[in-house]
Amino acid sequence: MEENTKEVSIGWQSDKPLSKSLVLLLEKELWTDVTFTFRSEEEVVEVKGHTVILAARSPVFQAMFFGQMERKREVEIEDASPESFKLFLKCLYTDDVDLDEESVIRVIEIAHKYQLGYLLDLCSEQLAKSIRVDNACHILNLAVFYNLNKLQKEACNFVDDHVHEILETPGFMNISVETLRVMLAGDTLYDEELNIFRKCVDWAENKCKEQNLEPSDQNKRNALGDAFFFLRLPSLSLFDYTENVANTNLLSTEESHKIYMYKGSPSLQMDLRNSIIQRKPRLATILLPGDQMEIKFNCPNDIYLLGVMLDQSKEYLHQYQVPSFYSTSDENNQPDRHLSAIALHGELVIQETGFNVTFQTPYLPKIPNFISLNEKVLLKGNNESYTITLKVTLCTSYNVLYLEQLRNIFVEEDNSLNRYQSQYRSICCDRESSQVRLLKILYKGWPCSKYQHFITGLQFQNVSNR
Repeated sequence: MEENTKEVSIGWQSDKPLSKSLVLLLEKELWTDVTFTFRSEEEVVEVKGHTVILAARSPVFQAMFFGQMERKREVEIEDASPESFKLFLKCLYTDDVDLDEESVIRVIEIAHKYQLGYLLDLCSEQLAKSIRVDNACHILNLAVFYNLNKLQKEACNFVDDHVHEILETPGFMNISVETLRVMLAGDTLYDEELNIFRKCVDWAENKCKEQNLEPSDQNKRNALGDAFFFLRLPSLSLFDYTENVANTNLLSTEESHKIYMYKGSPSLQMDLRNSIIQRKPRLATILLPGDQMEIKFNCPNDIYLLGVMLDQSKEYLHQYQVPSFYSTSDENNQPDRHLSAIALHGELVIQETGFNVTFQTPYLPKIPNFISLNEKVLLKGNNESYTITLKVTLCTSYNVLYLEQLRNIFVEEDNSLNRYQSQYRSICCDRESSQVRLLKILYKGWPCSKYQHFITGLQFQNVSNR
């Protein structure tokens, strides 16, 4: 066993957490017992490690160093650079994956080889934060190749949200056929099907060129493999199908005939190989009849409920004036609208799930209001029936700093005006002159009013089927 303790002193561990102690062991090569070698035409590079730490993290290293075969003291690495392997070892020793996009990808490639599942999860979470339109296809390709399910889901959701832009990127042309199949299989890959079809044909033509094959229709079809069957060709209009698909040799005569039969009579039971499931947008809205505080609806597929829309068009809602504060010390008696605002407070209940949430949202007269839930609510599909009930209160909310100054509040009802008048008296400090002055505020309107609000729609997110 190699021992290198010249650069450390007794007690160096006392003020360090475990991760920093392990990093020091690695960087200073203290008490290492295995050497990884990297050979090139110019030189041989050595990277040292500790078998017990490596075996504690990886079943591959455990079998390599403590299996039935002879214990290895030197391991030659041919599929990674010394720099990448050092980065990988540091992550293995510390679980610190605060890396840039390129570095985390290199760590993923090595961590997959040595079956470090926990480290792969950390890397996936890190990489998911950097998904953009220009790299989404590359990250999805990586997730599919290494079977990183969490990262694949995040990448697919991003692709669904930006499908039109992503189909135009060079990265789309470079994905594997397996990744293309994953993309096309998603019911929420929502774009014009004709555009998706054309981009896939372009992708297939590019693959033919890469393999030095003639870009014939048959070779394109072969390049697409079973991903071809996730093209929703039966959903195309009759004109688009005839003009762009039927006049090619991408389908056999029998396949094309069946699609024509289906389009002529969708109720016929046809053995279609291409999916007939209509793609759905990620974000969608269900419009509902108004005049109800309780609604029932059927859920055909799994959705995440994001919020509900409220009707603000009822005339009786607009009889109220937006409340204002009037200062008696103001000569013009103009309202100070910075001192008050209107808000909706309420409770939303989904009876069948037991879900209950309170909410607060600004009140916008004559503009449809949307109540956004703080958390997504999963509602299962298969035409399950759900009932949503809503209780709403309209009230005023005051400037917090102003509330701290209020004293001696009283409210009196004026029957002649059929409204409430509230007077607020407060002794406030004038910061500029440091003098105490009397401030009298008259509030016109209503501090709180319960009334009927009507649900007019639901906003939701379709759950990906990948």
